[in-house]
Amino acid sequence: MALSDHDQTRIREYLLGNLTEEEQQKIEERLMVEDDLFEELEISKGELIEEYRSGELPRREHSWFEQNYLATPEGRQRYTFAIALECVERPSAQPQRPTLFEKLRAFFTAHRWALATATAVVLVAVAVFAVQLSRPRTSIAVTLGNSISNRAATEPKYRQVPLRSDIGELRVSLVLPESAVRGTNYRVQLDKRGETEDLTPTAYDANSVSVVIPASKLPPGLYSLKLFAIDANGTEQRISGDYFFEVTN
Repeated sequence: MALSDHDQTRIREYLLGNLTEEEQQKIEERLMVEDDLFEELEISKGELIEEYRSGELPRREHSWFEQNYLATPEGRQRYTFAIALECVERPSAQPQRPTLFEKLRAFFTAHRWALATATAVVLVAVAVFAVQLSRPRTSIAVTLGNSISNRAATEPKYRQVPLRSDIGELRVSLVLPESAVRGTNYRVQLDKRGETEDLTPTAYDANSVSVVIPASKLPPGLYSLKLFAIDANGTEQRISGDYFFEVTN
Protein backbone atom coordinates (compact mmCIF):
# COMPACT_ATOMS: atom_id res chain seq x y z
CA MET A 1 0.00 0.00 0.00
CA ALA A 2 1.37 3.40 -1.03
CA LEU A 3 2.35 5.71 1.80
CA SER A 4 0.55 8.98 2.36
CA ASP A 5 2.27 12.36 2.58
CA HIS A 6 1.42 12.28 6.29
CA ASP A 7 3.36 9.02 6.78
CA GLN A 8 6.38 10.43 4.96
CA THR A 9 6.26 13.53 7.14
CA ARG A 10 6.00 11.45 10.32
CA ILE A 11 9.04 9.38 9.38
CA ARG A 12 11.04 12.57 8.86
CA GLU A 13 9.87 13.94 12.22
CA TYR A 14 10.75 10.60 13.85
CA LEU A 15 14.34 10.82 12.55
CA LEU A 16 14.62 14.45 13.70
CA GLY A 17 13.29 13.82 17.21
CA ASN A 18 10.13 15.88 16.75
CA LEU A 19 7.66 13.23 17.98
CA THR A 20 6.39 12.54 21.47
CA GLU A 21 7.34 9.28 23.14
CA GLU A 22 3.87 7.85 22.41
CA GLU A 23 4.10 8.86 18.74
CA GLN A 24 7.58 7.30 18.48
CA GLN A 25 6.22 4.06 19.94
CA LYS A 26 3.46 3.90 17.31
CA ILE A 27 5.91 4.54 14.45
CA GLU A 28 8.28 1.83 15.72
CA GLU A 29 5.46 -0.70 16.00
CA ARG A 30 4.46 0.02 12.39
CA LEU A 31 8.08 -0.27 11.22
CA MET A 32 8.11 -3.86 12.46
CA VAL A 33 5.29 -4.94 10.12
CA GLU A 34 5.01 -2.41 7.24
CA ASP A 35 7.62 -2.87 4.50
CA ASP A 36 6.68 0.39 2.71
CA LEU A 37 7.14 2.39 5.90
CA PHE A 38 10.51 0.73 6.58
CA GLU A 39 11.67 1.55 3.02
CA GLU A 40 10.59 5.15 3.56
CA LEU A 41 12.68 5.21 6.76
CA GLU A 42 15.80 4.14 4.83
CA ILE A 43 15.14 6.68 2.05
CA SER A 44 14.58 9.48 4.57
CA LYS A 45 17.86 8.67 6.31
CA GLY A 46 19.73 9.27 3.05
CA GLU A 47 17.80 12.48 2.28
CA LEU A 48 18.47 13.92 5.74
CA ILE A 49 22.17 13.12 5.45
CA GLU A 50 22.28 15.11 2.19
CA GLU A 51 20.39 18.02 3.78
CA TYR A 52 22.73 17.91 6.76
CA ARG A 53 25.81 18.03 4.53
CA SER A 54 24.42 20.89 2.44
CA GLY A 55 23.40 22.92 5.52
CA GLU A 56 19.68 22.86 4.64
CA LEU A 57 18.49 21.66 8.05
CA PRO A 58 17.40 24.28 10.64
CA ARG A 59 19.87 24.75 13.48
CA ARG A 60 17.95 22.72 16.09
CA GLU A 61 17.28 19.81 13.74
CA HIS A 62 20.86 19.95 12.43
CA SER A 63 22.17 19.63 16.00
CA TRP A 64 19.74 16.85 17.00
CA PHE A 65 20.45 14.79 13.87
CA GLU A 66 24.19 15.16 14.41
CA GLN A 67 24.10 14.21 18.10
CA ASN A 68 21.71 11.27 17.69
CA TYR A 69 21.51 9.44 14.36
CA LEU A 70 24.94 10.50 13.03
CA ALA A 71 26.46 9.51 16.39
CA THR A 72 25.40 5.86 15.86
CA PRO A 73 27.64 3.36 14.00
CA GLU A 74 25.11 3.15 11.16
CA GLY A 75 24.84 6.94 10.88
CA ARG A 76 28.62 7.40 10.75
CA GLN A 77 28.93 4.63 8.15
CA ARG A 78 26.23 6.08 5.88
CA TYR A 79 27.63 9.60 6.22
CA THR A 80 31.12 8.40 5.28
CA PHE A 81 29.70 6.44 2.35
CA ALA A 82 27.83 9.53 1.08
CA ILE A 83 31.05 11.55 1.08
CA ALA A 84 32.96 8.76 -0.69
CA LEU A 85 30.20 8.36 -3.27
CA GLU A 86 30.29 12.05 -4.10
CA CYS A 87 34.03 11.83 -4.69
CA VAL A 88 33.48 8.93 -7.10
CA GLU A 89 30.64 10.68 -8.93
CA ARG A 90 32.58 13.92 -9.35
CA PRO A 91 36.13 13.01 -10.39
CA SER A 92 38.52 15.77 -11.30
CA ALA A 93 39.58 16.02 -14.94
CA GLN A 94 42.44 13.63 -15.70
CA PRO A 95 44.43 12.95 -18.86
CA GLN A 96 43.64 9.67 -20.61
CA ARG A 97 45.45 6.79 -18.95
CA PRO A 98 46.52 3.36 -20.18
CA THR A 99 44.03 0.55 -19.70
CA LEU A 100 44.54 -2.05 -16.98
CA PHE A 101 45.60 -4.63 -19.56
CA GLU A 102 48.20 -2.25 -21.00
CA LYS A 103 49.59 -1.52 -17.51
CA LEU A 104 49.86 -5.23 -16.66
CA ARG A 105 51.56 -6.08 -19.97
CA ALA A 106 54.10 -3.28 -19.56
CA PHE A 107 54.78 -4.21 -15.93
CA PHE A 108 55.39 -7.91 -16.48
CA THR A 109 57.48 -7.20 -19.59
CA ALA A 110 59.80 -4.97 -17.55
CA HIS A 111 59.67 -6.98 -14.28
CA ARG A 112 59.25 -10.68 -14.88
CA TRP A 113 60.32 -11.40 -11.31
CA ALA A 114 57.16 -9.64 -10.07
CA LEU A 115 55.03 -12.63 -11.07
CA ALA A 116 56.83 -14.92 -8.65
CA THR A 117 56.62 -12.29 -5.88
CA ALA A 118 52.91 -11.75 -6.44
CA THR A 119 52.31 -15.49 -6.28
CA ALA A 120 54.10 -15.69 -2.93
CA VAL A 121 52.04 -12.78 -1.57
CA VAL A 122 48.80 -14.50 -2.58
CA LEU A 123 49.86 -17.73 -0.87
CA VAL A 124 50.69 -15.84 2.35
CA ALA A 125 47.34 -14.04 2.23
CA VAL A 126 45.49 -17.35 1.82
CA ALA A 127 47.38 -18.82 4.78
CA VAL A 128 46.56 -15.83 7.00
CA PHE A 129 42.89 -16.02 6.01
CA ALA A 130 42.80 -19.73 6.86
CA VAL A 131 44.30 -19.03 10.30
CA GLN A 132 41.69 -16.35 10.94
CA LEU A 133 38.89 -18.75 10.01
CA SER A 134 40.23 -21.32 12.47
CA ARG A 135 40.06 -18.87 15.40
CA PRO A 136 37.00 -19.08 17.68
CA ARG A 137 34.35 -16.52 16.83
CA THR A 138 33.65 -13.82 19.39
CA SER A 139 30.42 -12.63 20.94
CA ILE A 140 29.01 -9.23 21.86
CA ALA A 141 26.92 -8.48 24.96
CA VAL A 142 24.20 -5.83 25.30
CA THR A 143 21.70 -4.88 28.01
CA LEU A 144 18.22 -3.85 26.86
CA GLY A 145 15.61 -1.93 28.81
CA ASN A 146 11.88 -2.53 28.45
CA SER A 147 9.94 -0.04 26.28
CA ILE A 148 7.54 0.78 29.14
CA SER A 149 10.40 2.15 31.26
CA ASN A 150 10.90 5.91 31.39
CA ARG A 151 13.80 7.16 29.30
CA ALA A 152 15.21 10.49 28.13
CA ALA A 153 13.39 12.01 25.17
CA THR A 154 16.57 12.07 23.07
CA GLU A 155 17.48 8.41 23.69
CA PRO A 156 16.90 6.24 20.58
CA LYS A 157 14.14 3.64 20.96
CA TYR A 158 16.17 1.10 19.01
CA ARG A 159 19.50 0.16 20.59
CA GLN A 160 22.18 0.08 17.88
CA VAL A 161 24.01 -3.28 17.84
CA PRO A 162 26.93 -3.50 15.38
CA LEU A 163 27.62 -7.14 14.39
CA ARG A 164 30.94 -7.56 12.61
CA SER A 165 31.62 -10.62 10.47
CA ASP A 166 33.80 -12.16 13.21
CA ILE A 167 31.02 -12.08 15.82
CA GLY A 168 29.28 -15.42 16.24
CA GLU A 169 26.56 -14.59 18.74
CA LEU A 170 24.73 -11.79 20.52
CA ARG A 171 24.34 -12.11 24.31
CA VAL A 172 21.36 -10.08 25.49
CA SER A 173 20.41 -9.21 29.07
CA LEU A 174 16.74 -8.15 29.34
CA VAL A 175 16.10 -5.92 32.36
CA LEU A 176 12.78 -6.72 34.05
CA PRO A 177 10.50 -3.74 34.82
CA GLU A 178 9.82 -3.26 38.52
CA SER A 179 6.11 -3.96 37.98
CA ALA A 180 6.65 -7.14 35.95
CA VAL A 181 5.49 -10.46 37.31
CA ARG A 182 8.35 -12.83 38.13
CA GLY A 183 8.28 -16.44 36.97
CA THR A 184 9.97 -19.71 37.81
CA ASN A 185 11.02 -19.80 34.15
CA TYR A 186 10.83 -17.59 31.07
CA ARG A 187 10.35 -17.72 27.32
CA VAL A 188 11.80 -15.16 24.91
CA GLN A 189 10.32 -14.47 21.48
CA LEU A 190 12.43 -12.85 18.73
CA ASP A 191 10.34 -10.71 16.37
CA LYS A 192 11.72 -9.41 13.07
CA ARG A 193 8.94 -7.32 11.57
CA GLY A 194 6.28 -10.00 12.05
CA GLU A 195 8.45 -13.12 11.74
CA THR A 196 8.77 -14.68 15.20
CA GLU A 197 10.98 -17.36 16.73
CA ASP A 198 11.02 -18.72 20.29
CA LEU A 199 14.30 -18.63 22.23
CA THR A 200 15.24 -20.38 25.47
CA PRO A 201 16.87 -18.15 28.12
CA THR A 202 20.36 -19.14 29.24
CA ALA A 203 19.96 -17.61 32.72
CA TYR A 204 17.65 -15.42 34.80
CA ASP A 205 17.35 -13.86 38.24
CA ALA A 206 15.04 -11.43 40.05
CA ASN A 207 16.20 -8.49 37.90
CA SER A 208 16.92 -9.76 34.40
CA VAL A 209 16.69 -12.58 31.86
CA SER A 210 19.60 -13.54 29.60
CA VAL A 211 19.40 -15.06 26.14
CA VAL A 212 21.98 -15.91 23.45
CA ILE A 213 21.10 -15.33 19.77
CA PRO A 214 23.33 -16.71 16.97
CA ALA A 215 24.53 -13.93 14.66
CA SER A 216 23.32 -16.00 11.70
CA LYS A 217 19.75 -15.26 12.81
CA LEU A 218 20.37 -11.49 12.87
CA PRO A 219 20.92 -9.89 9.46
CA PRO A 220 20.91 -6.07 9.58
CA GLY A 221 17.48 -4.70 10.47
CA LEU A 222 15.02 -3.85 13.23
CA TYR A 223 14.13 -6.39 15.93
CA SER A 224 12.14 -6.69 19.12
CA LEU A 225 12.20 -9.23 21.92
CA LYS A 226 9.06 -10.20 23.85
CA LEU A 227 9.29 -11.80 27.28
CA PHE A 228 6.92 -14.33 28.87
CA ALA A 229 6.98 -15.34 32.56
CA ILE A 230 6.13 -18.98 33.32
CA ASP A 231 4.88 -19.90 36.80
CA ALA A 232 5.30 -23.21 38.65
CA ASN A 233 2.14 -24.59 37.01
CA GLY A 234 3.45 -23.90 33.51
CA THR A 235 1.10 -20.96 32.91
CA GLU A 236 2.56 -18.18 30.77
CA GLN A 237 1.99 -14.46 31.24
CA ARG A 238 3.26 -11.85 28.78
CA ILE A 239 5.41 -9.15 30.37
CA SER A 240 4.20 -5.79 29.07
CA GLY A 241 6.46 -3.85 26.72
CA ASP A 242 9.13 -4.88 24.21
CA TYR A 243 12.91 -4.81 23.98
CA PHE A 244 13.89 -3.04 20.76
CA PHE A 245 17.25 -3.17 18.98
CA GLU A 246 18.67 -2.61 15.49
CA VAL A 247 21.46 -4.73 14.01
CA THR A 248 23.98 -2.85 11.86
CA ASN A 249 27.10 -4.02 10.02
